[in-house]
Amino acid sequence: MNMEALQLGQEFTVKHIRDKDNPIMRKLYAMGLKEGKRAKLLLKNGRVYLLRLNNSRLIIDRDLARFIEVA
Repeated sequence: MNMEALQLGQEFTVKHIRDKDNPIMRKLYAMGLKEGKRAKLLLKNGRVYLLRLNNSRLIIDRDLARFIEVA
């Protein structure tokens, strides 16, 4: 399932990240968005997703969210 199918407040586990060679995806990986990590969708507003990851908040756009498969 991709992130577009998530509901607000839903917790999820990152299952797979495609295109890990993309510099932006490498940056997200360095920020802690990795396979097996648990996160929560706090806000979905148009093209923007706000995630709670560990004790941080992370904003990604819909284009990046398509590279992330969740369970």
